[in-house]
Amino acid sequence: MKTLKNIFIVLLVLLVCALPAFADNGCENDDNDAIVAELALCSTHAYNIGETENPTGADKELMRDVIAMKTTLITQQMYRQYEQMESMLRRLKTQLEKAVLTTGLEAKGASSSGSSSSSGGSSFKSDDRNIHLYGAKNCNEELLPSDVMKCLNNNMNTISNATGNADDVSLEAAKQLANDFTLLKNTSPTTAECDYSFGTSDETETKTGCLESKQIRKKTNFRTCFDNMRSCLRTKTYELSQSDKKQNKD
Repeated sequence: MKTLKNIFIVLLVLLVCALPAFADNGCENDDNDAIVAELALCSTHAYNIGETENPTGADKELMRDVIAMKTTLITQQMYRQYEQMESMLRRLKTQLEKAVLTTGLEAKGASSSGSSSSSGGSSFKSDDRNIHLYGAKNCNEELLPSDVMKCLNNNMNTISNATGNADDVSLEAAKQLANDFTLLKNTSPTTAECDYSFGTSDETETKTGCLESKQIRKKTNFRTCFDNMRSCLRTKTYELSQSDKKQNKD
């Protein structure tokens, strides 16, 4: 916003430089009703208090006070205009950033229907079978396992932001977590074993429950699977980094 502040300063300078020309605009003419005398700032100081000659004594002090008040009023009005312009530019910047993000997501296969709802039916659709949540990426497009890990970690942040503290996890978030957990399971060539269960003794909840979106719609199950994937992601990422170091040494 430095540019706007510079413009504001320039306007003030122009106002001061233009003061000598104000007398030619009818300030000295009492019959000129196109100028509001109380608000006009005339270059001839005496005109600002309705006099034709520069006063002395108490009237001189009055003239100074009047000029100071008029100058303050004009400056305040100019600054108010500046603030309004700055606010408008901030709103335009926010709208532009949203438009750029939406365009980028649509280019990756996302629908323009907007983000997913926290519960109920699905409001987000994507032509990419690996994208179920607004803002998520298809990590299956990455070639290197390390890049897949980074992509999955970014998706975890997107999933976390989408669910928040909602009591009912959206179907989109559940599908994205199950999809990414499956991709994590099938991607990394490490020996690390992940926990794909809910950690309960319920026979209806299988050992691979976290890989099935329908079973993790409950908040408690979803949180367990989310934490399991975070843990597995860290472990596999660490093993990959150790493997890369060993290969570089060899």
